[in-house]
Amino acid sequence: MTTSMTATSVSIPVDDIEVACTIVGTGPPVIVVHGAIGLGATYMRGLDVWSDAFQLIYYDQRGSGGTPLGDPERVTFAGAVQDLDGLRRALGTERVSLVGHSAGAILAALYAAEHPESTSAVVLLNPGPPLMPPLMAAFGQEMASRRTPEDDVARQAIEHSAPFRAGDPETLERHQLNTFIPFFRDRSTIDRVDLGFTEITAANVQAAPQRMFGSLGALDPMRRFAGIRCPTLLVHSDLDPLPIAWTHTLVETIPGADFVLLEGAGHFPHIEDADRLARAVTPWLIDRAKGARLDPSAIAGSH
Repeated sequence: MTTSMTATSVSIPVDDIEVACTIVGTGPPVIVVHGAIGLGATYMRGLDVWSDAFQLIYYDQRGSGGTPLGDPERVTFAGAVQDLDGLRRALGTERVSLVGHSAGAILAALYAAEHPESTSAVVLLNPGPPLMPPLMAAFGQEMASRRTPEDDVARQAIEHSAPFRAGDPETLERHQLNTFIPFFRDRSTIDRVDLGFTEITAANVQAAPQRMFGSLGALDPMRRFAGIRCPTLLVHSDLDPLPIAWTHTLVETIPGADFVLLEGAGHFPHIEDADRLARAVTPWLIDRAKGARLDPSAIAGSH
């Protein structure tokens, strides 16, 4: 599958910030919820191959990409759900489908649980990290086992460099890609991945994950996941260092959830196996996605 759809950039006021979005394609609206907390949505653009069937709305979460931090107290999962609902309302759509990747899948699932009236369907793509201590330990061990001594030396060299200490976006992006090496089927993939680091990303990316995950326990996420009522599809890749037992736990927890296993794929199938991922997911989502197509030109701040 290929696409040549035009991308429209919009800046949408949501409470105390303006959320940077990129809209691609036609059809029912699908909001893409990036993971990799603090990075922004650039790395998710491999999903553009879905744009013949859907109108994809990529947005940079608070304090990442082109979206300013605003109130740092809102950098929590509860705050992110509130921001996401504010974005949906500002877009003028009553119901949307969500595709969340990695930690973004956790956010998408929390949104679906809290706003069932606004969620047509949700795809949880390679959800993680595991919210169960034994599985989290197994995940950490698998990540470590896939790194080489040379990987660690390279990361340490970056961390001891002056640009890293100064918060240089390009250097921080190289550091992040080094950390991501175990997530890829082919480790050379990091040489062609663009994470789109900005000054905003660089200023917040190191503090955001701890703040976000520190807020999660108070939400009792597994109980909330059990309350999801919209159609839900979980996607796991068999080469992902995230344990498949975690995805199976989510399948068993979310009522009526469907499951797809991508054989021979890693944690970023939308980057390394975009067409295969599209073939596996889009037929399911086409049958369940609802909502009127948005007119980007009618949204204030579009350019």
